[in-house]
Amino acid sequence: MLILALDTSGKMASCALLRDGVLLETVAQDSMMDHSRLMLPLCQQLLQKHGLTFADVDVYAAVVGPGSFTGVRIGTAAVKGFAWAQEKPCAGVSSLLAMACDSREDGVLCCSLKARPGESFYALFQREQGFLIRLTDDAVGKDEEMEAAAAKQGATVFLRDCQSASGAAKAAWMQVQSGSLQNCHEILPAYLRLSQAERLRKERLEQ
Repeated sequence: MLILALDTSGKMASCALLRDGVLLETVAQDSMMDHSRLMLPLCQQLLQKHGLTFADVDVYAAVVGPGSFTGVRIGTAAVKGFAWAQEKPCAGVSSLLAMACDSREDGVLCCSLKARPGESFYALFQREQGFLIRLTDDAVGKDEEMEAAAAKQGATVFLRDCQSASGAAKAAWMQVQSGSLQNCHEILPAYLRLSQAERLRKERLEQ
């Protein structure tokens, strides 16, 4: 089972290959948020390096959020296109879950991404003897709220802004094992709040 995973939820664009639960390689590049230009050649180079093509991929995975609105849309659209063309299943992965999957530390993990000044996307997980359990849903709130939630759960490991396609590939493998893959029409970006444009429009309509 070969998984190709993409992460475009932050400044770095990355893709990863995972076969039967074993990570083959991850490549990442700072695209200056121009993910739409970079992702296809990045995936092609990674596949070619391992003597593979898009037709060899069994599952396509994308980080669907939270994170950069535009970045998340680009990664999700790319995976939907790849999967549709090859008639393969997909995995939509939380950026926070991907972060937790990449960590090897046991304990309660607080995974977070900067949302705005003083605000973060965050979720809490527990890892014990290699098993990962989600303790909270993905949320967005002030840093003080995140810190209170982390303290309540007894967080001992704090991971911030370190999402990667390698974690997305591992999370997708969990979906393979649980039989919860989706088709290309079912994976959608996961937004926890309105975009800036939507927020400004709402404010104008309320005036």
